[in-house]
Amino acid sequence: MRISNRGLAAITAALIVSTSALAEPVKTEAVITSVSGNRIVARTVNGPLTIVMSPGTKITQTSGIAKKTARPATSLIPGLIVTVEGDLQGQTVTAEDIRFKERDWRTAVATKAGTVEQFSELRNAIIDGNEYVIRDEATVYFASGSAVVGATYKQKLQALAHKAPSFGNYRISILGFADPRGNAAANERLSQKRAAAVSNILRQTGSIQPGRVLSPSAMGEGTAAPGETAPTSNEEARRVVVRIVTPKAQLTR
Repeated sequence: MRISNRGLAAITAALIVSTSALAEPVKTEAVITSVSGNRIVARTVNGPLTIVMSPGTKITQTSGIAKKTARPATSLIPGLIVTVEGDLQGQTVTAEDIRFKERDWRTAVATKAGTVEQFSELRNAIIDGNEYVIRDEATVYFASGSAVVGATYKQKLQALAHKAPSFGNYRISILGFADPRGNAAANERLSQKRAAAVSNILRQTGSIQPGRVLSPSAMGEGTAAPGETAPTSNEEARRVVVRIVTPKAQLTR
């Protein structure tokens, strides 16, 4: 049996109408389990869900009361809680809008070990003191112009490293400082060397998974870490501040 072009057009139109009729608007919360290209596998309270993104899908990060920031699709990572709006067919939703909270994103990065760029953002959040709780800390002081860690401080760092795993989903923040004397650029390089020296000692203890030690940060002549009392002398300024931190969302033990 031959079908005319007009007949084919009619059948195609009927299929489109019937397919559209099967789709229904949906707004649901889900947890991402994996991402592959433009397809996201997630779970909801009702079971598995596949989220399909298109070039027109809007991705938004919210923070505070009203702050909204457009984010790229690479921000959608395993472990992230998202709210999805779109057209649902079966267990697949074609997303028009995907939203997530900044604190949930930071928790997902900390838990799932994200990319270098994501960890950079996470490190900055810890430096700024946002969304993280300090569980324990130690300060290592240095001689003028030196990046050598003294024997007493090595013992303190080893004790801190042994304690870190007891805090669960922890990360270790390392901030290096210098006193304000001399050239500012040279002081920044020196503070980086000090932070790197402390990082090496922590990693060599064998008590800490390498991915849980954030890249050491050079603060140069910066006066203090968040929540830290500013040094009152050059001797106090030549230091590295080491902190064990966990997300505020983590339940305390």
